Amino acid sequence: MKKIGVVFGGTSAEYEVSLKSTAGVLRSLEELAYEVVMIGVTQKGEWLLYQESIDLIEADTWHLEASCVPLQLDVTGRGFFDLTRNCFIQVDVIFPVLHGGDGENGVLQGVFELMKIPFVGCGVTASAIGMNKMMLHQFAKSLGIKSTPSLLVHKGDVDNLEIQLFIETHGFPIFVKPNEAGSSKGITQATNKEELVTGITEAFLYDHQVILQKNVQGVEIGCSVLGNETLTIGACDQINLAQGFFDYEEKYQLITAEIQVPASIDFKTERQIKEQAEILYRGLGCRGLSRIDFFVTDTNEILLNEINTMPGFTSHSRFPMMMKEVGLDYTEIIQTLIELGVESYEHSLLALSE
Repeated sequence: MKKIGVVFGGTSAEYEVSLKSTAGVLRSLEELAYEVVMIGVTQKGEWLLYQESIDLIEADTWHLEASCVPLQLDVTGRGFFDLTRNCFIQVDVIFPVLHGGDGENGVLQGVFELMKIPFVGCGVTASAIGMNKMMLHQFAKSLGIKSTPSLLVHKGDVDNLEIQLFIETHGFPIFVKPNEAGSSKGITQATNKEELVTGITEAFLYDHQVILQKNVQGVEIGCSVLGNETLTIGACDQINLAQGFFDYEEKYQLITAEIQVPASIDFKTERQIKEQAEILYRGLGCRGLSRIDFFVTDTNEILLNEINTMPGFTSHSRFPMMMKEVGLDYTEIIQTLIELGVESYEHSLLALSE
């Protein structure tokens, strides 16, 4: 029986999202023939072996349990060292259910590669580029994929000429985003210069770089991709907003927003979105899964917004719902992802031996 190490939590602003996703993954794994090792990362960066109820993960009290055991990553022994019991814990596959920050930007993926353990999801390069919005847009441009017009801002650049030119070219409203963050954390919409300055200041609380992004008149469309070499592309979904924009609160509480699956777009547009998603997925060298988000403007222009290499993963999150529409249920996705992680690892070993 394979031993699956589910890593959750983390130090990013998306810690709470990770806990929700992890609860779904763990409950699904109970239906499959695996031994599960739960490994939590606290918001302070402590790695703990967790052995209690899934419910306590959802409630974010898991780390308070006396049974939690400090762990140390062992890059030479392909596993984790139990510092309390002075023993080694090996796992066959790591399922990292971490969103944003070091969980999704290639840092942990690099650690897992050094540990020589198969893991679920994209590798270092795809994760790093996917997390960096500006770098992603520049890479997409090299593949012939258009992106939402954006400008990278560094600290101290609030009043520079480039920002003024961006305002004059695109006008308000302008979206302000941390360059490397997800789940809409730190994102604001500015309708004037004063709000823009305030938004930039807030975004810098989440990252050392910020991007300004032109407001797009249109609809946001998501496309989910599952696989390594052979890909399964799910149905596109659509974000319907009654007001405002798809911020953190709307994403996880759906107060006025509605996620529609499948999207109400014509066949030609859907096909073009899926083609662009596949080009980007393969170009980045993605593995396992990704959700790629686009805007379709009122003039039917397709613009890349972002890619999520570890999207929200509860059973009712966007990625599983898009896959459900093409016949894959949640547990099947979990099973497939584990198999894809092993396949990717074996492929890398084969490449090294040649």
